[in-house]
Amino acid sequence: MNQVSQPRPLGPSGVAYVRLAVPDLTATVDFLGYQVGLALEEHDESHAYLRAGTEHHCVELVHDPTLTAFRYDGVGYHVDDDSTLEAIEQRVRTAGHTVLPLSDSMKGLCQKGFAVADPNGTLVELFTGFLEYAEEPWPDLRPKQLVHPFVVTDRYDETLAFYMGVLGFLASDYVEDYTAFLRCEDRYHHSLAVRRADRYALEHLCFIMGNLDGVMRRRARAQHRKVRILGDVVNHSASTSIAFYLYDERHGPRYELCDGHRIFTPEEHETHRPRRLKRDPRNIDVWRATSDDRTWAH
Repeated sequence: MNQVSQPRPLGPSGVAYVRLAVPDLTATVDFLGYQVGLALEEHDESHAYLRAGTEHHCVELVHDPTLTAFRYDGVGYHVDDDSTLEAIEQRVRTAGHTVLPLSDSMKGLCQKGFAVADPNGTLVELFTGFLEYAEEPWPDLRPKQLVHPFVVTDRYDETLAFYMGVLGFLASDYVEDYTAFLRCEDRYHHSLAVRRADRYALEHLCFIMGNLDGVMRRRARAQHRKVRILGDVVNHSASTSIAFYLYDERHGPRYELCDGHRIFTPEEHETHRPRRLKRDPRNIDVWRATSDDRTWAH
């Protein structure tokens, strides 16, 4: 007798934005405009929204002059429909987590939603009906979209249990028992990456530029302004993207600008078995020459 398989619980559809507090709002807006290509929209002296495509924003900035470096305040994920949102909220409650209201800055920007603190204390907001603009910003080497945050954490196992077991993310690949690449329902190879560490931090944000020419032009701008490049041109084995990373701690984590990012087919999305990759630089960036090349941290 054939057994009817139960549909798996659905997770969020993809990452929408991150919220960062920064010591100098004006300087960070300028940095993200010139170096990353984000377009400034609604803003005042204490708050700013920046976008890449039509969605309302992909980075939300909060001015906090008491800081000397950025602070990671939250992340937002799309959910496809109200029934999926309600199912995720029920899983959150069943797992014993406190359901919180959306932040004030998100109220009015979506239809429905709630928030929950992850095991690291980061506020995760989940919602439907995110506002959009009718057109993309005027093109100026703009990224297509935010693809993923990458966090390091001293609560690695708890973090994976929360995002996979409660919110419904799926594992795409692992680097031994050290790094996990987790995907959402939009089927990008990862909408969140988590690495085991002795501390918690937002390590980088990844944006897709759309083509290699855009990546290299952004790299040239970073070199022109003498912005630090921490992780030069790399060829990722897991996501198949080519990228570089620029960094100024006043303005956020490392910003990864990439061309290409693996998208699973619908069938792969349901049947893929995550690989366990060896923790070897040549196995992470396929252009690395030697196994002891540790100039790139992942």
